[in-house]
Amino acid sequence: MYTKYLTDRSQRKAFLETHRSMETRYRTQSENDKQEKLLLSVLPDFVAKEMIRDIEREERGGVFQPHQFHKIYIHRYENVSILFADIKGFTVALASQCSAQELVRILNDLFARFDKLAAENHCLRIKLLGDCYYCVSGLPTPRSDHAHCSVEMGLHMIKAIRDTRHKTQVSIYLRH
Repeated sequence: MYTKYLTDRSQRKAFLETHRSMETRYRTQSENDKQEKLLLSVLPDFVAKEMIRDIEREERGGVFQPHQFHKIYIHRYENVSILFADIKGFTVALASQCSAQELVRILNDLFARFDKLAAENHCLRIKLLGDCYYCVSGLPTPRSDHAHCSVEMGLHMIKAIRDTRHKTQVSIYLRH
């Protein structure tokens, strides 16, 4: 009876430790996925993936090296076109016409549409900053028609703003 008790106790203890270990691994993987998703939403895909590769390489080495956070990810590109656009009168006119929730919804829908247009026009969104949208054509893959792609993107953005203005009855205009 005593041997059975000890065996049963050991098995239960091993089961609980295995369960805790799997639960911790699941939580860690979930957090890593969230961080990767956040990183991919903030940085261009090719830069974020390079950073993730470097971090994974550091983790595989098993030794934390403080310099990993000081690496600067700079890439040089020639012959690119940059498009910077913001919503004219955003802080005064638009913010006073809409509730905060409506304003965020409008911007979210508009920027999602801009992202789709960027993909269609061979542009890459670089950054969103408040009501500003930055995109570039000609990287990471060089294109000889990068200027044409940026102009087309700008024209499509103007149409998207016009459609949003008619749909929402909110006075928004794009400034390039």
